[in-house]
Amino acid sequence: MKNILIIIYLCLIINITCPVVPVQAQPVPANAATSTALAQPTQIPLPELPPTPRSKLEIIQYILLPFAIGASIWLILRLEKMEREETKGNERH
Repeated sequence: MKNILIIIYLCLIINITCPVVPVQAQPVPANAATSTALAQPTQIPLPELPPTPRSKLEIIQYILLPFAIGASIWLILRLEKMEREETKGNERH
């Protein structure tokens, strides 16, 4: 059980630290003039996308989120361990 939680935690850290950037398709006009132009191979320079600035708060959230997840998992495991110890103590009496 503990190994599974560690694997899930590592996957979450990887997904948070290396987010996937979606790529948007550009619409193609459907008239006859552009369809003949598209048949000929031409090099059209793609517009440069400006980098999206991240606020300091957003950066701090990305840094603290794995620690919060880890603390939650640790707390759940600790409470389960304490509950098992209590049930063992009650069975002995």
